[in-house]
Formats: sequence, structure tokens, C-alpha cells
Amino acid sequence: MNDREKIKSKVLTFDTDISILPRLRKIFDANNLTGMRSIGDPGIVDIILDKNIHLGAIFTNNSGDWEALCLKLKQIRPELPLFLRVENPDDPVPEEINEIIDGHFHISEEGKITNFLRNHIFIRDYPLEMISRIREFSMNALVSMIPGVDIVSSAPLVIRDKIIYGEITTLIPVNTNWCRGYMMVQSDMENLHTLLNRTGSPAFRGEIDQVVPPLMGELTNLMWGGFKTVFLKEGFLEEKGADIQVPIIVNHNKHNISFGGDTPQLCFEYRLKDPIGLKSQTKIVQKFIFNLNWNPDLVAEYDFQTLIEEGDIQLF
Repeated sequence: MNDREKIKSKVLTFDTDISILPRLRKIFDANNLTGMRSIGDPGIVDIILDKNIHLGAIFTNNSGDWEALCLKLKQIRPELPLFLRVENPDDPVPEEINEIIDGHFHISEEGKITNFLRNHIFIRDYPLEMISRIREFSMNALVSMIPGVDIVSSAPLVIRDKIIYGEITTLIPVNTNWCRGYMMVQSDMENLHTLLNRTGSPAFRGEIDQVVPPLMGELTNLMWGGFKTVFLKEGFLEEKGADIQVPIIVNHNKHNISFGGDTPQLCFEYRLKDPIGLKSQTKIVQKFIFNLNWNPDLVAEYDFQTLIEEGDIQLF
């Protein structure tokens, strides 16, 4: 699996000890994490977290006014796992803090940290076949809908936050016999409209509300069509069963959406570069939320069948 196909996650640390960062980064690298450090005043943590950065977890340490910071972090982003690095292995953690954090560790306890990450971020294994096919049909849809634009797809992310990226979101169910949930596609309307105008295509002439919503709707349909073409074949058809649903909650004030649980989401980011050579760019974010059914073992069976159908192996 190359770096573009590896599942990663972004984590934000408020650790105040700069000397520890190289060791922390080593741990992050070993566990497929992209570490980001907040250099802002912890007192404005709400502004720091309101940056549309998709996160898998937050780290901090027990220095300064750390107890108040932990309480505030959980108040602002309760869905994100919060891990506390203690300066000394024997440092006590008050019961009030122990109840809200998802684990504490010393920098020497690498095995303990890895277990935290497996239990809170990398809960699910996403098959390589699935990742590569999703990226393939999604890129095809983007190139078809927005020709003449350089589009780059980074490594897929596992995220735990509920933030909505941009101002427009499309939502469509995805149902097979091995997964059931939703696909979301999100974008910043103004930035996307500006980029579309610069392509010079007559199809993108018009006001923002005339151009962007129809494009996002058609793009979502094409991506869904790609999903059906790849995954709704024999062996991947949806099985009829109990019609279980959960409420989808949109909090406009906090700009987030919840699917009735804390299941990690699979996130793809597609960056669209300005077609006339400017440094500005925008992105379209695609998320999969398999909150109703998930059984990836069936994917392995499908992969085997695909090899047979394509003539790569024979049964005897």
C-alpha cells in the first residue's frame, strides 16, 4: 500500500513542552497520524478548533492550567477523543478529569498510546480494494464534471469530528450487504464558484446559487453511480432486513452534523487547483459514514470473486 492509499488521521496537540515534540512525532508517524501543534493561546481554544480541520483526536499535557483546558476541549468538541500526556508516570489525574479524557500516558509508554489509537481512531480496517476504487470513481466524476482543472487526492483520513466543511452538503444513502450508511459531499460555495468561473466553461456562468448546488448534486449522483457500479454486483447486493434508521441531527449553530453515534468517518479530500495558474485552490470533501451496518469480511470474498471473473486465477 503506497502513501496515497494508507489510511491516516490528523490529530491536534496542545502540548506545551516543545522538547517532547520529536518523540511525539515519532509516535504519530509510527501510527499513521499527521500531528499538528496549536501555537495559539489555549484561552482561545474555540477559535483554534473552528478551522475546518478534520480531526481524529486531541492531545494535551498536564502543565499550566491544563485541567481547565481539558474541560474546555471536551465542552467544545465532545466527540473527539482527548488524550493526556503526563510529565511523570506517577502523576495523579483528578477524578473529574479522568472521567472526561479518553486516556493518559507517559511518553515512554508507546504500546499504551498505540492501543488508545486503535480503540478510539482506527477502530475499523478499510480494505485496500475499497479505498482505491472509491478514489478512482470519485476522481473520474470530478474530472468529468469539472474539466481542465488539476485535481489532487491526498491520503484518506479517519475522522471523529462532526464538523461540516463549507456551506453546502449533499447526502445520499449507501447500502450493500456489507455496509450501510451515507455518503456526504461538501464544499465551500464561494471558493468553488470562483474556481468554476475561471475555467471559462459556459456551463458555469451564472450566480453562485445557480451554479454550485446543481453541480454538487450531479457530482454526488456520479459518485453514487460509481459506488453502485463497483460494489452493487453479485455478492455485494443489499440484503433485505430490518429497516433500522437513526435520526440525523444538524446543529446549525455549531456547524456540525451527527448520525446518531460516534462511529469514525472515512474522509477523502480532493483539492482543485486554480486553472489560470493562481496559487489559490479549493477542495471538495467526501465522507462515508457506515453507521448502520459494517462487515468488511465480505469485501475479501468479493475481491476473490473479482479475480476469478477477470481471469487472473482459476478454480479447480
